[in-house]
Amino acid sequence: MSKPSALGLILVISGPSGVGKDTVWQTASACLPSFGRAITCTTRERRPHEVEGVDYYFVSSDEFERMIRDDELIEYAQPHGNHFYGVPQKSVLDRINNGLDVVCVIDVQGALRIRGLFPAAILVFITPPQGRENEVLEKRIQGRSAVEASELETRLKTASWELSQVQLYDYQIENDDLQRAANELCEVIEREKARRTVV
Repeated sequence: MSKPSALGLILVISGPSGVGKDTVWQTASACLPSFGRAITCTTRERRPHEVEGVDYYFVSSDEFERMIRDDELIEYAQPHGNHFYGVPQKSVLDRINNGLDVVCVIDVQGALRIRGLFPAAILVFITPPQGRENEVLEKRIQGRSAVEASELETRLKTASWELSQVQLYDYQIENDDLQRAANELCEVIEREKARRTVV
């Protein structure tokens, strides 16, 4: 008789700004009901459509620094050189220690930190449509909110570096069609769960 591993799975989803990481996860979440999302803390301002405690925890720079000092973050990074992002330890450990699965939608720096702490984590990189990377990312970034030219340039430079790190991930999923990408993510997790089932 087989039984699942006692610890829950950690799924990490990364990709460049504007690639649709959150949208792919939200679309796939219906077929991955065992996963709960670890809510990230950030020092950036809340966008009009975002909800505190659902999309992010929006905190001051002072509060974020306190969380770092008190070792409350499992990972943190400053991916675009201005605002900080980090995942609270509690949001991950409370789930996996109770046999529940957790997903972290985070940047490449954070993903590599989690891989170092949890070698069994599943790392998935979402890529933009091949051959149209900059065009698609620029359009999506500008479509989310007003972005100054300097910030757009910074995000596109960061995206170029992040795309160069895809070989460090277990899986790459091209977001050329949202439903197809979400289905592929579901298939990846089904395969991983089957592979990790112990006898």
